[in-house]
Amino acid sequence: MTVIDLGELRGDVEPDPPPRPPRAVGRPLRAALAGAVALLTLATSTPVARSASAVVPGRIGTEVLVVGGRLYVGDLERPGTGGTREVTVYAPPAGAGGALRPLWRTSVPGEEGLFQVREHGGLVLITGGEDGWAATVALDAATGRQRWRLPGFPVPTVGGGLLLFGRDEDETTDPLRVVDLSSGRPRWSAPVARGRTVYHHRGAEVDRVVLIPESGRIEVRDAGSGAVLRAEDPRPGGSPGYQGVSLAGDLLLVKANSGAGGGSRVTAYGLAALDRRWELDLSANEYLEECGDLICVGGREAGLSALDPATRRPRWVNPRWQWIVVARGDRLLVAARKATLEFTVLDAATGRTVAELGGWDPVFNQGPDEPLFGTRRTREGGLLVAELDPARAVARWLDVLPDAVGECYSSGRDLLCRRPSGAHGWWRLPR
Repeated sequence: MTVIDLGELRGDVEPDPPPRPPRAVGRPLRAALAGAVALLTLATSTPVARSASAVVPGRIGTEVLVVGGRLYVGDLERPGTGGTREVTVYAPPAGAGGALRPLWRTSVPGEEGLFQVREHGGLVLITGGEDGWAATVALDAATGRQRWRLPGFPVPTVGGGLLLFGRDEDETTDPLRVVDLSSGRPRWSAPVARGRTVYHHRGAEVDRVVLIPESGRIEVRDAGSGAVLRAEDPRPGGSPGYQGVSLAGDLLLVKANSGAGGGSRVTAYGLAALDRRWELDLSANEYLEECGDLICVGGREAGLSALDPATRRPRWVNPRWQWIVVARGDRLLVAARKATLEFTVLDAATGRTVAELGGWDPVFNQGPDEPLFGTRRTREGGLLVAELDPARAVARWLDVLPDAVGECYSSGRDLLCRRPSGAHGWWRLPR
């Protein structure tokens, strides 16, 4: 178990050709200048920092996650140990040339399949499972001592609660339950089918739960007590072909089969009173999601279009792009699959192109508010790492990792990537 100081991480990088600036005809001069500055920053930035890389211990089949500045390594235990993983938690090295420091070890459910870690309220919540079941173990973050084990995927709620959804190995239904975070004692529960529930967040915690039982009746519940705050019966005949439910601002979007070529019909309700606002038919290849203050319809063939959430009237159409990656303030980071996955920044209000960021392999991260990173191969076989910043409309080059090959994952500014040997490396990215 060693830490390697990589020295100055440089390399000859083969960047994309400088992207063509957006046309400025008919636009304010300041918008054109802002786009030009963003593109110049993309084209001329170079990695300027040195990263210390720690080699992560493990073997084939080892799961590795970095959460809250600590490393979680899940190894398969010996056959016959009851379908569990041994998890070792490491603190980061003190600096280049230091060593990973093991903090504690524990056994958790799930010999294979899902391995998920989150830290909340002084506890570490490790979830494992496979074939549709999941179980969460709550551990003391300082010592690794187990507090409780319960079935389901964890989501923190207001008032010191934890929402758990999903079945354990010996269950046939998918109950939703809310428990006390520190003790695991039950607060309330309700039966609900998978895909028929959605959570409204206040900051990082859930304050309201929307669920639709088999009857199709829409219920809005207080996350702390389970009390029904609002309820709405479906239209006559129920909600046949039900597909899913989602939130966009203060709107609840309920999706059901329309019966037309595999398409769907989305009904929008006001979340506060469950009053029906509007309906929209989508083709089989289209989807609907929040994009800033608007609602966007996306699809491979039609591109992106934005709707006024109050009236459903169209605001803009941009046929070049297929997916909303993230909305940050008045900017959207969007993508389309070409020779590579191409990214660009749009003005959320108009759909206008602000800056094109080029082709990147996206790095999976833990949440929508975390930094967004992309990687690109260098001539020497390493990885160029950049921060994709929609607010500033730039892809800011951070570092070159000569001994990384891909399969990257980030948490905050910690980055895990696969090395040529098959093991992982752990880098602390500069700001």
